[in-house]
Amino acid sequence: MTRQQKASVSSVASRSNRGKDESTLKKKPVNSRRKGADGEREFTRALTDAGFPATRGQQHAGGANSPDVRCEALAWIHFEVKRMADCKMFSPAQIKTWEAQARRDAGPDKLPVIAHRWNGQSTWWVRILPSNGHMPYWQFLSDFLMDAVGGGRLA
Repeated sequence: MTRQQKASVSSVASRSNRGKDESTLKKKPVNSRRKGADGEREFTRALTDAGFPATRGQQHAGGANSPDVRCEALAWIHFEVKRMADCKMFSPAQIKTWEAQARRDAGPDKLPVIAHRWNGQSTWWVRILPSNGHMPYWQFLSDFLMDAVGGGRLA
């Protein structure tokens, strides 16, 4: 952005804020519980739209019996849904935290999978966490679903 463009943006912003006190300019706090529930509903719709009817789990219970999303057709998978403002696919600290939670909550009998989407992105990504010594990897949700039921890497 050129200096002239920056000055223009700054000028428009200051004019639109004229006459407003400091408290009206502050952003409203994000309700993380509501935001998490919205992300789970979005992911549930994405699965359902792809032909895998799904519902939200019981988050208040925690553990293997309460995944973020339940899908009878994929009952052997534990979904951990992460809807964020920014892409966190390449944040080692964030991934480590998510993976630990997904593995813990999945228990020994389910495949832990992290579903991630961020603002401005319409595609859900999933991170598969195999227990057979293979490295975790990212896939598009559509590719993951084809592999899960169609004889791909997951079957």
